[in-house]
Amino acid sequence: MARKSVKKSLIDQLRAKNANIDAFIALIDDYTAMNEMCSALRKDIKERGVLIKETNCTGREVTKPNPSIKELRDNQKAMLAILKQLNLDTDTVRVTSDDDEL
Repeated sequence: MARKSVKKSLIDQLRAKNANIDAFIALIDDYTAMNEMCSALRKDIKERGVLIKETNCTGREVTKPNPSIKELRDNQKAMLAILKQLNLDTDTVRVTSDDDEL
């Protein structure tokens, strides 16, 4: 998803709750940045795979999990925490127009 559309969607939800204050908008900026990081991490996992080969400190090649997997999981967890802090979930979403529906 494009950063602008995600940000607009979240801000629309805050407006519907009369909660579009600067502190919450800053959280949305963090959320959208994390969303872009998730895209980059998914791309890395797709390109390099779940397991990667790397040379360890002794010069030996080893196979290990792609670190992007952990980063993606941690990033998604942080994004969910932001949504929770903003009290945005499937039970509280407000559709503002037919164009916003999926």
